[in-house]
Amino acid sequence: MLKKYRFAIVIFAALFLIPLTIGNNTDVHNVIIYMLIYAMAGEAWNLITGFTGQTSFGHAAYFGIGAYTSTVLLEYFHITPWVGMFTGGIIAAALAFVINFKMFRLKGHYFAIATLCVAEILRVLFSKWSYVGAGDGIALTPINTLVEGSSKSAWGKIAWLSLDVRNRIPFLIVTLAVFILVFILCLALEHSKLGFYWKAIRESHEVAESVGVNPRNYKLAAMCISAFLAAVGGTFFAQFFKYIDAETVFPLSVSMIFVLVTVLGGIGNVYGPIIGSAIYYSLELWMRRLTGGSGSGLNLIIFGLLIVLVTCFEPQGIIGVAKRIQSRFTRKKEAGGDGKIETHS
Repeated sequence: MLKKYRFAIVIFAALFLIPLTIGNNTDVHNVIIYMLIYAMAGEAWNLITGFTGQTSFGHAAYFGIGAYTSTVLLEYFHITPWVGMFTGGIIAAALAFVINFKMFRLKGHYFAIATLCVAEILRVLFSKWSYVGAGDGIALTPINTLVEGSSKSAWGKIAWLSLDVRNRIPFLIVTLAVFILVFILCLALEHSKLGFYWKAIRESHEVAESVGVNPRNYKLAAMCISAFLAAVGGTFFAQFFKYIDAETVFPLSVSMIFVLVTVLGGIGNVYGPIIGSAIYYSLELWMRRLTGGSGSGLNLIIFGLLIVLVTCFEPQGIIGVAKRIQSRFTRKKEAGGDGKIETHS
């Protein structure tokens, strides 16, 4: 069992040990946190697009709902972000159900454009809504100031319970732990009966219907789970930055990051988002250090070029490239083994 998932174990062990061995290197800590947050959202997007084949360009809508819900509950009501995270996830899932119940009648690029429009509508609404700061957004008050003298301040004194980001390493470890749970959930869904139904729908709606699978119902289930997980990523984003506004969490550019990191890593594979996200943010850190901050955007050019090259030659992304290389080595090994057997005979 462990052998089957050794790649995942190596990745998670590295993400846990690197921050502990490099000392107080804030840049590296930040990159790993960014990577984990966007990998969470990438896993969410992968459920609906990679597994069911229903392309969404508006997952920033659910990401933003999660960010705003946890922020409002913490800032206005002093409720721990963990409660805010689950509340935001439930609201995002409910919104996904209401919106997509009828919208799944749309197919292909029509559905993709409709999801983009939903995110844009939310962006405009939240940028005008005075209760959540309108265009000014919401800046989170530091935990120690927010709960000082309050009878409910016990949770605020515990870094992991309050998601206090002043100390990067505890926040990083908590983020990693939650991502591992998200990863395990997605892995379990992929190999479950539900996951097989999703893949059947992805390959052909008609064939899925012919064996008794209702595509709309199962796509709705995928979208609701996906929205919940995207909202979880949004909560960590808000707690990490301590400030959000509509232009930060709802724009198309945020949705596109989820898409791009997953496509580069390998769409339809649970490892895809973490691999793509690692490449994206490693490039960003490397280019920032190489150019001293003056080469803003160069990482996007290189990342875009990588996506073009990978998708042209291997639509399954980096995962597909790795599988192709492994397959060649396996064939060579088997051919060599056959040769030895024939010689002995």
